[in-house]
Amino acid sequence: MKSLRLKTLACALACAVLVTAAACGEKEEKALTQDSPSPAESEIVSEIEEPDVGLHKDYDKENAEAYESNGVLIVDCDGKKRGMEIFVSNESYAEFYGNELNTIKDRLDPRVNIYSMIVPTACEFYCPANKRGEIDSQKETAEYIKDILVNVKAVDVFQTLNNHNAEEIYFRTDNRWAPLGAYYAGKVFAKQAGVDYADISQYTKVEHPEYIGNLGNYVDSQGLLDFQSDPETFTYYKPKAKFVTHYYDEEFEYLTDGPFFEEVPDSMYETFFKGGYYCLKLSTDVKNGRKLIIVKDDYGTALAPFMTSSFEEVYVVDIEYLEANLVEMIEEFKITDVLYVMNTFSVTGDRSYLLENLRSQATHGTLKDDAPDDNAANEGSKGSDTAAESDEESSGVEYIYGVGVNNQIGVIENSQPDDNPNYDYGGYEDPAAGYDYGGYDEGDYDYGNDDGGYDYGDDYGYEE
Repeated sequence: MKSLRLKTLACALACAVLVTAAACGEKEEKALTQDSPSPAESEIVSEIEEPDVGLHKDYDKENAEAYESNGVLIVDCDGKKRGMEIFVSNESYAEFYGNELNTIKDRLDPRVNIYSMIVPTACEFYCPANKRGEIDSQKETAEYIKDILVNVKAVDVFQTLNNHNAEEIYFRTDNRWAPLGAYYAGKVFAKQAGVDYADISQYTKVEHPEYIGNLGNYVDSQGLLDFQSDPETFTYYKPKAKFVTHYYDEEFEYLTDGPFFEEVPDSMYETFFKGGYYCLKLSTDVKNGRKLIIVKDDYGTALAPFMTSSFEEVYVVDIEYLEANLVEMIEEFKITDVLYVMNTFSVTGDRSYLLENLRSQATHGTLKDDAPDDNAANEGSKGSDTAAESDEESSGVEYIYGVGVNNQIGVIENSQPDDNPNYDYGGYEDPAAGYDYGGYDEGDYDYGNDDGGYDYGDDYGYEE
């Protein structure tokens, strides 16, 4: 009886093995009949699964000397002084941001991808333990917004930036991230969007020493002395790939082509966008049918050049200065991907209201892209940073730089005929039309320091 049981059990096991083998063979045969992913798709999948680990340190577990200077926390970090703004979240603004992205998603063709990249500021990673109780968690704020989003893809860059926080991903004397931080965040987005992304080795590294960022304008005399005693290096990365940069005014009317980078020694963050423009398009030699528009605050500025290896065209518009209707732009220019890039202060502050204005405002005139139909691969260096010629040599246009709104470097185009308004981004003035973006004070909208209507002045207030 025992022998029979053993034989029966052996037969059952043999049958099970045969059935399993047959099933595996069927699955394998079925898999072979399905479409296999292309090599490019395989590379993207493998890259997504590869952990992104860099130089990391748990700064928030350490006690450090720190003091507050006019709302800026200055910390002795790794033997250097680092300034950072103290973050306090606001749920109502956060909800407004999330719901606004849901609204614009509903207004667009469902095939258009909408992405939300909420970028943490420096205090998320560098605030010491003895000051941690004074700030809110930016990651928790981003997760709160993520739960609000519907069919909008959240690009979570917190872990990647934290993995690299011992690298120079944020400036010590500026309230913005450094281009290296934007590079790592851009890699996360590219993986999620399923597009190629050039390695940092494919960029030319440019360093500008003795840099003191915009926090030097806010801190008290002691804070400024601390920054001046230990300035940092402003490092940015120029793509080696060929691309053409087209510049537009706030109504997205084409102005000129020119280099993307142009150093402004007294305000190095204005090196991007040729010093003073807020709307532009990058035409690349990528051929994948994808067109991206970046809707940004200052943090999106450093991200733009890293998209030149990922999309055929990259439009970049600033949330404060674009006066064309964003929905019309997306539809007219056949945009496939929309990426909102804003830091947590913008998302949870009254600047989030600007997004509703972008969606609802009327475009003045007919929206169209009159930029030359350049092929970056064939035209080579025209309008590119690899070009030896300047805008003055290529177009005969003379540019004068001056300080404009919010201390941005402005550009005045002097080649306009006398009967046309001059463009002055330190102030667009046309007495007949009454426009002056050093202060538009004739209607309900006030872009200057005057009260009345909407105030997009120094405090970015949204005031009635």
